[in-house]
Amino acid sequence: MINSNSTTLRISGLASGMNTDEIVANLVNVQSSRLHKMQQSKISMGWKSDAYRDVNKKVDEFRKAMEGLRLQSTFNKQTVTSSSTSVAVSSAGTSTRSDFVINSATMATSAKPAIASFNSGGQSVTDPFTFVLNATDPTDPSTGTTIEIGNGTLDQVVAKINSYSETSRVKASNVGGSLVLTSMDAGSAGKINISNISDPNNPLKFVDTDISGTNATSGSVTINGTTIPVSSNTFTYEGVTFNLKNNITSNVTIQVGSDTEGIFTSIKTFVDKYNELIADLNGRLTEKKYRDYPPLLDEQRKEMKETETKLWDEKAKSGLLTGDSTIRSFLTEMRNSLNSAVEGLPDSFNSLRDIGINFSTNYRDNGKLILDEAKLKGVLQTNFADVKNMFVAKDTNLTGTTVTNSTLHQKSGFAWRIYDRLNTAVTELGSLAGSPNSSVDTKSFIARQLKSIDQNIDREQDKVRAYENRLWKQFGAMEKALQQMNSQSSWLSSQLGM
Repeated sequence: MINSNSTTLRISGLASGMNTDEIVANLVNVQSSRLHKMQQSKISMGWKSDAYRDVNKKVDEFRKAMEGLRLQSTFNKQTVTSSSTSVAVSSAGTSTRSDFVINSATMATSAKPAIASFNSGGQSVTDPFTFVLNATDPTDPSTGTTIEIGNGTLDQVVAKINSYSETSRVKASNVGGSLVLTSMDAGSAGKINISNISDPNNPLKFVDTDISGTNATSGSVTINGTTIPVSSNTFTYEGVTFNLKNNITSNVTIQVGSDTEGIFTSIKTFVDKYNELIADLNGRLTEKKYRDYPPLLDEQRKEMKETETKLWDEKAKSGLLTGDSTIRSFLTEMRNSLNSAVEGLPDSFNSLRDIGINFSTNYRDNGKLILDEAKLKGVLQTNFADVKNMFVAKDTNLTGTTVTNSTLHQKSGFAWRIYDRLNTAVTELGSLAGSPNSSVDTKSFIARQLKSIDQNIDREQDKVRAYENRLWKQFGAMEKALQQMNSQSSWLSSQLGM
């Protein structure tokens, strides 16, 4: 028999009667045990890389969710409220004042274009007529635009007038069956001059007209007794943006305060995201590992049902990061960073418990944070600056990060400590398995290991192929020898008349 998978002539057991294919396959399978372990190791290593990258992604997401807590600008955000709907207010940075009083205000007006409306009643033009339209000097016809209107609908009249807009500086429109002319320039320059109408009974109901636009006027506002001229009803003063809605004749109070609600939300988000992350990582560290369920190879999958392979894969992938030293060290360092007081701050406000954040006393929670929301809201109202320092404090005279410099760590706020720890973790996990945002990884530790495994697999496959070829040569030689013996035996039998 000829094996089509090889360039070598392979003869099955025609002479010996043995199932040579099965014998060789079994012997090769035994010889391939080392190769199979390498292939399974490659699959497992790939899974582990994916697990590390998934962890890195979650660490990075937590970093992005809390990074603002280390910044002064986050705590400097302010809320601004007005006692009257006559003026809307918003923060435009940081105001040094806690309140303003608007004693009075006169709104500014913007320049407006001239508008002329004529009751044409939606009639069609049946008799042609001519008029002069311009937006400059009505006493000088040479400056105007002569327009001749023929038979047609009002829309056709509008189109005809608009065809001269660039020179007349006037736009026409059909509004509910009436002709409306609008100057293209605002203010005093925006005049509409219509003249030379010979027929007072024309269907557009024109009359000799000179309509002017309105120029802008300045307004004024008196704040805390100081009168300020304004050219717009929206202006910024002392870190607050004011938007006048109406003239003001009686006092309006503007209150400025720290954005305590926003900071409360940011700190609560920090606690929630921290708990989510450590729950996920602790789960990976303690996940059961099923050593009797190695990764399935392709040939093995073909022999199993899809439901069986799914259950097998779940157990094979379980425990990939069980007891992982990198993740365990990261969790320990984060907890230590949150558990130690900030040096240089008042004793009453240098630890998280002072603002209502404590570690759970239940060992099953593995360092979960418990937030007393009422206490946190209270200290934000009474000791906002102290809470701020607990998160943003940092000695700028010291170099390095809170991870590399222990003194800097002791003197830095909690947000800086955790942010630096997260940065380090992202870098370390990236070195292990590549960036979670990169589709190609060739430089990480696992990438180099996978490359080495691939090289070993190639060498082992060459050995297995060489072994298989030797077996076929040996069995082929045996079959040939048996065929020769059988031929000789047949010849002797024929000679002896047997």
